[in-house]
Amino acid sequence: MDPRFLVTGAGGQLGSVIMRQLAAAKHAAVGLVSPTGPHPHVGPVRACDLCNADTLRDAARDARPTHILHVAAMTNVQSCARAPDRAHVTNVDATRSIVELADVVGGRLIFTSTDLVFDGRTGGYAEDSTPRPLSVYGQTKHKAEAIVLANPRAAVVRLPLMYGIPAVDRPTTFRAQLQSISRRTPIRLFHDEFRSPIWLEDAAAAVIALALSDYVGRIHAAGPQRLSRLEMGRLAAAALGVGDDAIEPVSQTDVPFDEPRPRDVSLRSDRFEARWGRPAGRPMRDALPQIVVQFRDPASASGRPELD
Repeated sequence: MDPRFLVTGAGGQLGSVIMRQLAAAKHAAVGLVSPTGPHPHVGPVRACDLCNADTLRDAARDARPTHILHVAAMTNVQSCARAPDRAHVTNVDATRSIVELADVVGGRLIFTSTDLVFDGRTGGYAEDSTPRPLSVYGQTKHKAEAIVLANPRAAVVRLPLMYGIPAVDRPTTFRAQLQSISRRTPIRLFHDEFRSPIWLEDAAAAVIALALSDYVGRIHAAGPQRLSRLEMGRLAAAALGVGDDAIEPVSQTDVPFDEPRPRDVSLRSDRFEARWGRPAGRPMRDALPQIVVQFRDPASASGRPELD
């Protein structure tokens, strides 16, 4: 049977790229988008409130998915901290409904989680490292992971900070940073916050490859480099062909936050590399030339082929 995909969060930065790559591979896919949010540039969509079990059930019945990619979430860390009840409903309760739905339709379920399930004290986290989330966002995603893994056909893929140009018209932090850097507008970036950033195209390809595999359980799909926010900004400046003198290095301790902010949540992707024989993502320097083209001419954006 040919796969039929149901993609939640299709109007988000990752979901929109997944929809574009599924269309490029000629896979049948329907995206679920927020009733008040944007639509991806590619692929059929249906407006659906994931917190409403009835409308979610109707959407799944019509799509008849063999694979459910649950990408939707309330991801803004500050918003989650200020509205923890809403974050729980969106990230935990809605995920429980998705898991129940996957059980009913017998579909394979892939859930995207986050590096922020870790406390950032050590970095280099593997799949079997103990989660200790510091934020409401990380806590809700950790709870959702446990719910998903109760399904024997499911996989949880933890993703790091993502960069790139989404296939949807919506503002993103990375695009705003590119705009500031290209205009040489002063921008402050942390020199002491470390991630394993991954290009959106690589993250989407990894999620699709995972869905089409028989892998179950937890897996990390991260970029191959441990980079600070400052290092990422300087790489972007070089790719844009501008100086980085407008980028001001700052410390996490210089900025007040509602919650503690993890210092180093860099990930190891040992299981992904063992299964596919290569890292989930490429070095940022290698991705940036295409990103710069997409940034300057959004119509030039094209999806990356799936991983084998």
